[in-house]
Amino acid sequence: MPRLSSAARKLPPRASVPPSGATRPSARPAHLRPGGPTILLVDDDPAVLKGLQRVLALEGWHVVSAATGEAALERLAELQPDLLITDLCMAEVSGWDLLFHENLHRPKLPIFVITALPLPAAGGADRFADEFFQKPLDLDALVAAIHRRLRPAATSPKK
Repeated sequence: MPRLSSAARKLPPRASVPPSGATRPSARPAHLRPGGPTILLVDDDPAVLKGLQRVLALEGWHVVSAATGEAALERLAELQPDLLITDLCMAEVSGWDLLFHENLHRPKLPIFVITALPLPAAGGADRFADEFFQKPLDLDALVAAIHRRLRPAATSPKK
């Protein structure tokens, strides 16, 4: 099982809770946020990052992007995204590091993995992530999975 890189181990723990009475806009429920639910999108390929950001924004989601794992950890400490979408293979802080960090610090955060690795070579990423998508991406399948995951509780089927 991969371990956190030295760069990820040096990062401070998640941001502290704001003082009583103070709220950050990103801490409000998704249906109250301007632009809808927030998605943190992480990929070191600028073309993938830009293309996915456009597609997801057209769906009405607020997309925050990070081109490195380090930047993603900083963004995760600053905001409370409703979904994390990350590539696995990145330098320094990898998608694996993000998976383990968020599973440890925020286990209920839905995480989608996008990678060029075939499923068996992904080393079990599908066991730590809620969804797994192989590149080249099937955008329809990705968007449908995001809709299912971010559907407001009021419209979700009752169990």
